[in-house]
Amino acid sequence: MLHTAASASRGWCHQLCSHHRLLVRPLVQHLAAMAAPNPPSSSATAGAQSQPQARLLYTERVLDSSQQDTGVRVLHLNNPESLNSLTTNMAAEFTKELQQLRADSTMRALIVTGRGRAFSAGGDFSFIEERMAASVQDNQQVLGSFYCTFLALRSLPVVTIAAINGPAVGGGLGFALACDMRLASTNAKLSANFVKLGITPGMGSTCMLPAATNHQVACRLLLTGDLITAQEAKELGLVLEVHPPDQLLAAAQALAGRVAAAAPAAVSATLQMLRLQLPQHVLQEAALLEAREQAVFFKAEDIKEGLAAVKEKRQPCFQSTAAMDATLAAPGSQHGGSNTQGS
Repeated sequence: MLHTAASASRGWCHQLCSHHRLLVRPLVQHLAAMAAPNPPSSSATAGAQSQPQARLLYTERVLDSSQQDTGVRVLHLNNPESLNSLTTNMAAEFTKELQQLRADSTMRALIVTGRGRAFSAGGDFSFIEERMAASVQDNQQVLGSFYCTFLALRSLPVVTIAAINGPAVGGGLGFALACDMRLASTNAKLSANFVKLGITPGMGSTCMLPAATNHQVACRLLLTGDLITAQEAKELGLVLEVHPPDQLLAAAQALAGRVAAAAPAAVSATLQMLRLQLPQHVLQEAALLEAREQAVFFKAEDIKEGLAAVKEKRQPCFQSTAAMDATLAAPGSQHGGSNTQGS
C-alpha cells in the first residue's frame, strides 16, 4: 500500500509537469523590502525587473547540490539575485534532480535551503502580469503543472528538511511546507501573502499549512497574509527549531545525520506511514483546486490593485465583495465555477 501511494504521486507529477512556469506570487522587490531590516542589504532587488539566466544544478546553476559521506545531501536554491524566486528554469532542473535523487541508493536525507539572504521569494511581477493576460484555461494548466513540479519533493523516499535561511513567502513558503521538517534562522520571515495580492493561495498551501499547524493558525496566515518572524513560526508549530544564521545549516545537517544513522529501511517505512497523514492524493486535489481558483482570480480586478499597491508601496484598496468572488470562483461556473456561492 505504501508503494502504491508513492507510485500515485509520481503518476500525478508525470501527468501535469509538461509546462514549467514561475509560481504566481511573492514579488521580489516587495520581499526585498520586507527583508531589509535584516543584516545584508543593497542588491536584493536586482532580479525583480528581469528573470536571470538559468544557473543549473551545480556551480553555475539555479540549483546547487552536494552530498556528505553520511548520506545527507544539501540542495541549494541558487538564484540569490532574485531572492531564489521559483523560476521556469529551476522547475525544469528540479525535475531532473529529483530523478537523480530517487536513483541514489546512498542518500539518507535531503536538506533544502537557499543561497544568499532568502529561502525563496516565490514568483515575480512579470509572471503575474503574464498570467493576467492569459486565458483561464491556460492559467489553470500552467499553475497546476508548476505546483506539481515542486510538490513532487514529497515523493522522495528519504526525509526532507527545509533550512529556511531567510524570507520564505508565497510559493516559497509552500515549497518549505512540502518538506517533512523545517528549521529557520533568526532572520527568517514567513508569509502566505496571496490575499494581499488579490488572489487565492497556491502551491498546496491550503492543504499543507493546516496540516503543519492547525485550522485556526492556517486561517490566520492565509486570510491575512501576515508576515511572521522565525520565532513566531516556531511558537505556531510551523518550524521545529530556530538558529542563528551561521549555525542553521549545521543544525539541519546534525538533525539529518541523526536520521541517516538510524536503520534505513525502518526509517523509510516509518516516513511513508507518517506521510499518509496527508495522503498525496489529498495534496493533489488541493493543488489542482488552488490552480483552478487562481486561474479565475488572475482575470479579476483585485490582482491589478494588489500589484499596483506593491509597486507603489501603499496599502491596497480592493473593491470586490465576498459574494462577487465566491460566485466568480464557485465550482461549475464558466470560469471553473457555478452561479452558486463557494465556501
